[in-house]
Amino acid sequence: MPVRRLLPVALLILLTACGGRSDRLPMPDLPPAPSAEPIVPLDAATLAHPDYRVLLAAGDATRHVYSNAVLQMRDVLSGAGLGIDQVRTMSADKQILSGDVYEREIVRPHSQDSGPGQISVLPGAVEPPTLALLSNRLLDLKATAAGQACLAYLVSTPTGGGLKLSDDRELTPAILDRALIGGCGTAPTVVVVSACDAGAFAAPPMARPNRLILTASAVGASGFGCGPNVGFTTFDECFLGALDGAATWGAVFDRTRACVTRREHLVNQPTVAPQSFIGPSMAGLATPWADAARRGPASQVSFLQGIGRFTQDALPYFPTLQAHNAPIAQDYLHAPSPKALALTFAGTVVWVGGGRGETPDDVARIAVQRCEYESGGACVLFARNLNLTAAAGSGQPPEHPPLLVRVGRVAAETVPFIRDGQRGEIATYLAQLGPKALALSPIGETIGTGATADAALARCRSQGAADCVLYAEGDRIVLAAQP
Repeated sequence: MPVRRLLPVALLILLTACGGRSDRLPMPDLPPAPSAEPIVPLDAATLAHPDYRVLLAAGDATRHVYSNAVLQMRDVLSGAGLGIDQVRTMSADKQILSGDVYEREIVRPHSQDSGPGQISVLPGAVEPPTLALLSNRLLDLKATAAGQACLAYLVSTPTGGGLKLSDDRELTPAILDRALIGGCGTAPTVVVVSACDAGAFAAPPMARPNRLILTASAVGASGFGCGPNVGFTTFDECFLGALDGAATWGAVFDRTRACVTRREHLVNQPTVAPQSFIGPSMAGLATPWADAARRGPASQVSFLQGIGRFTQDALPYFPTLQAHNAPIAQDYLHAPSPKALALTFAGTVVWVGGGRGETPDDVARIAVQRCEYESGGACVLFARNLNLTAAAGSGQPPEHPPLLVRVGRVAAETVPFIRDGQRGEIATYLAQLGPKALALSPIGETIGTGATADAALARCRSQGAADCVLYAEGDRIVLAAQP
């Protein structure tokens, strides 16, 4: 859980007087960039089961969405089994800093439990992302042993040459490159930079053979795709929603870009063109969620009930978006149970109610799947009946593990948009020999089958569904290829 203590008044006065005491902590000596690219040995065991060392940093406190993303990522990594000794967290927001961080880490950097040249660390602490301390924390990753890998997730405002940090200095691609060389060497390294105008972080000198880099935008690009919404930036919401169920970082990158593009299209905004660099053979580097992903897609609905009841103004939006979705909230409020509502922080709201014999799990699952289909990414299962979902440790309601299976082979238990009582029809379809196709209605719980795609779509539409899409040809899912 994040530490949400206000700093003592005396300490705030000290920080104001001393400018955050960054002058007490000099920049570390960073190794020089190599004149030639080192040969990176590809270790299949490391790529399949990397042991991650992680740095999460929200460099700017002017928008709460930056710290929201970092704290949510910390929750997700904790859920994947990474201990607090493996994850360093930094935020410019003084309201969530650990209370004694400044005194121990900045004012007295060489405390009695620190060795020469080291800065003491409080496991699990949230620290201020000054340029010097962030550089030291990157060096402290020390992912140099066999099997180890690095992950850096950096969220902030662009400064023209890099990312804004809490001491008003900037983290440039060149400084980040050298700090990662010192802390990670040639170990597999994932770098995610969430900011507008961030494309330079996916180019040399950052682009090295052992790295996978994803940025929220291209050089000079600024707009909806990297801009703030209610809980996160659009990019961060897409990125965080792409993690669960993704076996490789290549899959995370693909999901994130597709989600950003879809959400830009929904609001008719030009793309900010997220950039990526993937070193040779690094696309297959496993995520911390890889083992769970290999067990197959999620089919169960998870919902942790929070405090409070759904009301017409319960949607977690600013006034303009709240008013836009008010008719949907009103309809949901007065619909009979069972019912469920899913949403994105960017403004997609979908609800499903019973009317065809749906069970409570049916309506919850279909609501999440429809929301994923419309928004292009993961969604929050915000309400079941009139019960609201509980917030995660980051303070935000968590995104549900993706339920919409877009690729792979058809399995009766994971076909979307239908009730559990209809899964026998899918089993019958799978047992058929010869050419076949499967069409579904995302909002009508309608199934159409036929020998060809056109025949399956026609059969679906003949049952009164106007929004039918092709889900599978033979046993192969083709939903991801649909416009």
